[in-house]
Amino acid sequence: MRQPYSERVRGITLIELIFTIAIACVLCAVSLPALGGLLRSGQSRSAHNALVAALNLARSTAAARQGDVSICPSRDGATCDNAIWWQHGWIVFADANHDGARDAGEELIHVDPVQTGIAIASSAGRRHVVYRGDGSSAGSNLTITFCDDRGAASADTVVISNSGRIRSGKATPAQAAAACAGLPAP
Repeated sequence: MRQPYSERVRGITLIELIFTIAIACVLCAVSLPALGGLLRSGQSRSAHNALVAALNLARSTAAARQGDVSICPSRDGATCDNAIWWQHGWIVFADANHDGARDAGEELIHVDPVQTGIAIASSAGRRHVVYRGDGSSAGSNLTITFCDDRGAASADTVVISNSGRIRSGKATPAQAAAACAGLPAP
């Protein structure tokens, strides 16, 4: 004799499983390009924020010590590069002799590492920032432009004025083209 089922049998059929997997695959295929753009945007924003934090550190340290503090691009984390490219990292140091270059005996305050997947370029005429004891920045305005794989349309800038203030903005086509030229070849 067969016993009547007191509970209803629950489960999914093979057809339902195949349709569910197909829908999941389509959703993944559609969302992956957007996720890649989101990741590149996050890398660019992270590098942007790291540089602004280092600039703020240099300015506040200069004001606290009442002496020059410089920030410059650096490949080795110890000396300044005489180049416009910042994506290889940068250093903040006490600039005792006021020359804008780290010499033996000058205190290294902060080191930022390589920023991958992004190109960061400063204005050709000015390759480092020197903050004075009053918080001002010596020299002319400096623009640092950030470019990632999304291209020139997504490039943005950090501008350091003579007063030492930092502001962000959208890159001009010329600034974006110059910075994007530093992206590694795919």
